[in-house]
Amino acid sequence: MTTALGVDVDSDGNGLDPLTHRQIIRRHWNNTGIMAGLAVSGRSDLYYAVSAGVAVCSMGDADGYTEAYFAGGTTENAVSAGDGTYARIDSVYLLANNGTPDNLVHCMVAQGTPAASPVAPTLPPGAMLLQQMLVPAGASKTSSASVNGSQNYAIPYGGSLGQVGRSVDNSDYSSVWTDTAFHNMLLCTFSVPTDRMIHVDYQCSPYALGDGGSVISRIMIDESTVKQAEIWCNNIADMKYLFYDGVVTAGSHTCRIMAAKKTGQQVNYIGSSLSYIGRAVQVWDRGVSQ
Repeated sequence: MTTALGVDVDSDGNGLDPLTHRQIIRRHWNNTGIMAGLAVSGRSDLYYAVSAGVAVCSMGDADGYTEAYFAGGTTENAVSAGDGTYARIDSVYLLANNGTPDNLVHCMVAQGTPAASPVAPTLPPGAMLLQQMLVPAGASKTSSASVNGSQNYAIPYGGSLGQVGRSVDNSDYSSVWTDTAFHNMLLCTFSVPTDRMIHVDYQCSPYALGDGGSVISRIMIDESTVKQAEIWCNNIADMKYLFYDGVVTAGSHTCRIMAAKKTGQQVNYIGSSLSYIGRAVQVWDRGVSQ
């Protein structure tokens, strides 16, 4: 039996056990990552400097999450000088132990292997990556290293994940307009951690000489049509838009854009005079669906 967060231990010793505490924290967040601070930089020696900050860490979903504070300082361990020939990638991380082997928050660095095409080293279980650093060949201090990749930030449950999918194609699809079949324009995949509200933004710039014509554009989520509209194009190459707002379940999804010449027009009505250069689709997360 457990008690709620914020309830003190009673005279019989009943109170919030650590695992329940971590499971409650787990429900506050969509993912592990940096909450604030924890910027990594090089030094004039072979340690890395890390600014003060807080991160959401985990030993695994079954163990819940912790919110770990690091007061700022250097990594506990140093790395070796750079290889004489190849670069390497070092990974600076936090490890918030929960009893094994201690209850401390450790700031460490995993040293990568020098290679012509270096890859990041494998981190220990529970490690929360703060930053990868690219160490050039011959480096004698970490200030010679440069940031490699971006930092991963923790997102509160219910907060927007921002852009979760995007696809761009600048090729010319003029040749497809000799028929009225639907043709594939764009495809992107995206994943969401919970049932989410999404916004799809499709942009295109069709251009037709003469009397112009119509293009039927279709937004599909997981191969099902969710929005379809006629887009008129003439000899002014302006941007056209098609939007969709809806809900998807937790997991991986696809967003496909299809287009066809309007049925009933002569096959050569717009024919090769239609240019369809420049298309982009973006999928935005708008938060949890309920």
